[in-house]
Amino acid sequence: MRFHLAESDYGYFGVVFSRETMKAVRVLLPGPRDVVLKQVKLAYPGAKNDSSGMIDLMTQISDVLGGAETTISMDYVDTSQVTPFQLRVLKAERSIPRGKAASYAWLARKAGTRAIRAAGSALARNPFPIVVPCHRAVRSTRHIGQYQGGPEMKRRLLIMEGVEFDELGRVHADCFLR
Repeated sequence: MRFHLAESDYGYFGVVFSRETMKAVRVLLPGPRDVVLKQVKLAYPGAKNDSSGMIDLMTQISDVLGGAETTISMDYVDTSQVTPFQLRVLKAERSIPRGKAASYAWLARKAGTRAIRAAGSALARNPFPIVVPCHRAVRSTRHIGQYQGGPEMKRRLLIMEGVEFDELGRVHADCFLR
């Protein structure tokens, strides 16, 4: 395994990838460089730093984190490591447009299941955040809910994409898919 770290307005993010397939097996959300590096080393102890790998994906993630309206192709990621159910959930999540948010119930329906908690769990284990914009899934109450990068990062990403919030801190009804 190889990895590449890059800096963004949110901190350093990382991509772990296979040199053989040149596909990402994990995208790590931004944070302090030492924290992201520790995450890589714990999950992939033998991974080598390779700043020449995955340049296109790294650039696109950086662009998205900078506010660009870019949809990153799933061709960059190795989906063989996720279950068929999780892949359905991840694809459903990608159908939520920029500037909108949807409930986990909406997401489950879109993925063809009534198992709302299972869909939420599949999304919580998303190995490709930003490529799969899992920050766009919120509670049915329109409150933020959990996120791998924490609720503040989730809120910041949503605001950057144009999602508005009401006086109670919920996603504004106009930005919420029903």
